[in-house]
Amino acid sequence: MTLGHVNILFGWIWMCFGFVAGMLMGLWAEKENWLGGYGSLTRRYLRLGHIAFIALAIINILYGRELDSVNISDNLKHVGSYLMLFGAAGIPLVCIFAAFWRKIKYVLPFPASALLIGTVILVIGLVRM
Repeated sequence: MTLGHVNILFGWIWMCFGFVAGMLMGLWAEKENWLGGYGSLTRRYLRLGHIAFIALAIINILYGRELDSVNISDNLKHVGSYLMLFGAAGIPLVCIFAAFWRKIKYVLPFPASALLIGTVILVIGLVRM
């Protein structure tokens, strides 16, 4: 299995989690006061976590398709791959936990920074091609 394939496989699996999260939230979506109502911070964090599952899964799939062909060292490819996995896993999980424990939101810059650095690594490799 290539390194890029790891990101692709993770992306598809993570997207399934996003679909399940959406289905579960959809069961109660019509209840106006569910989790404090549509505009409540709790509900907004859960919606953000749900969409982050899917969006970051897609980004990891795209990342994995490019990773093996870019012109950077294998070490940088590994670092970039792991940063993207950490970021894609971290952001939706932190959002879900922040829905119920607000202070965990201060952890969000860590997975977000991982995504940024992982993307910059890929961009460097693409520019060098």
